[in-house]
Amino acid sequence: MAIDTNLRLHFPFDDPDDTTVYDYSQTREDGILSNGAYLSKDAKFGKALAINGTGECQVPTAIPFNSDFTLLMYVRPFLGRIGWLLNFSGINNYIEKWEDVQLRQWISLVFVKEGSKFTTYLNSNIVQEIFFDSNPIGLSLNDESLYGTEALIDEVMMFDKAKTFAEILKLNEDKKDVEYFVGNRNFKEFGVHVSGSSGIIGMLERKEPLTVDWDSYHGVVVDTKRPRYKERIITLDCFIEASSKTNFVEWVQLFMSQFQKPDTQRLKIEYDGRTKPLYYEVFSQSGSDVEKNWTYDNDLMVGTFRLTLIEPEPVKRVIRHIGGAGSTASMTLSSHKLLNIFWGDGTKTVVKCNKEDFNKEVGLAQCFLKKCLDCSRKDIQKLIDSADIQE
Repeated sequence: MAIDTNLRLHFPFDDPDDTTVYDYSQTREDGILSNGAYLSKDAKFGKALAINGTGECQVPTAIPFNSDFTLLMYVRPFLGRIGWLLNFSGINNYIEKWEDVQLRQWISLVFVKEGSKFTTYLNSNIVQEIFFDSNPIGLSLNDESLYGTEALIDEVMMFDKAKTFAEILKLNEDKKDVEYFVGNRNFKEFGVHVSGSSGIIGMLERKEPLTVDWDSYHGVVVDTKRPRYKERIITLDCFIEASSKTNFVEWVQLFMSQFQKPDTQRLKIEYDGRTKPLYYEVFSQSGSDVEKNWTYDNDLMVGTFRLTLIEPEPVKRVIRHIGGAGSTASMTLSSHKLLNIFWGDGTKTVVKCNKEDFNKEVGLAQCFLKKCLDCSRKDIQKLIDSADIQE
């Protein structure tokens, strides 16, 4: 999903249960929870901010009332009315608005300041439009409770521009379409759409463990202490459409060529656009054939195909860094086994074990077993693991 350069704050509130909520804009103005506020799983998306009476979420950035802005959020009111107050300099100088809402149902609220005009959208409908001579100095969201509020807030975003009505509709729509990318290019750039998938989030198949069949015991003895997993196999049922036969052939060839490059290619799946995407380093081994019917004129061409991808290293940890221009991040790790780090830009780093991590006794045992038993390194490793020998 492309980053909106006008996005100044973005709080999905989908963070681990802690006192910090992270800003996913490039500004990185993280918030701090206090006075009992917490992250609730009763949310519009993922998790939501629970005020929990008089709780607070303090953020370093203030609303820029002296310039244009758009503030969007989802709110689940605890009571049947919700209001907002726009405050101006002076005594009792404010404008407030109250609306009846469905009890404990999620609503969307958008506040837009454009010059001297202030517009409020409730569920994508304009419910307030006012003009003022001087800029406001504060904005509050309220309910009728006198002892704090039990309202929930989710997906808060603030932009440093006045979004248009069309842009607000796009921001407000629930993202139902799943987006697929190869590298940084959306499948749709090639006219390709995914109608079904398998192997995306399912349980990985285990490798065959060391098994001993003793004739004096029932059943078998299986080493289950160190499970290891086979490669992930992803299947995507796709269709491709183009405006002519020529475009159809060109787009098919261009799309398939993305998976014929050396090394693995990054497959990214955004399933709601608000949380961390799914990432896979994959390659295609079996190829794909597009089923189609040639048209007699230059009408729309449509073809279907099944794309099978293999992720050779399916066990991984995905780390995401969000920062402004010029920001950097550092990472330190150590491993006694070979480790590949894929940076997301087509490059990777191979982390090799240190020389001091090599165990001479294990190496000698491997050589001895190989000579005496004439078995493969795979079987030797199973024997070493089952004996609880540390490498």
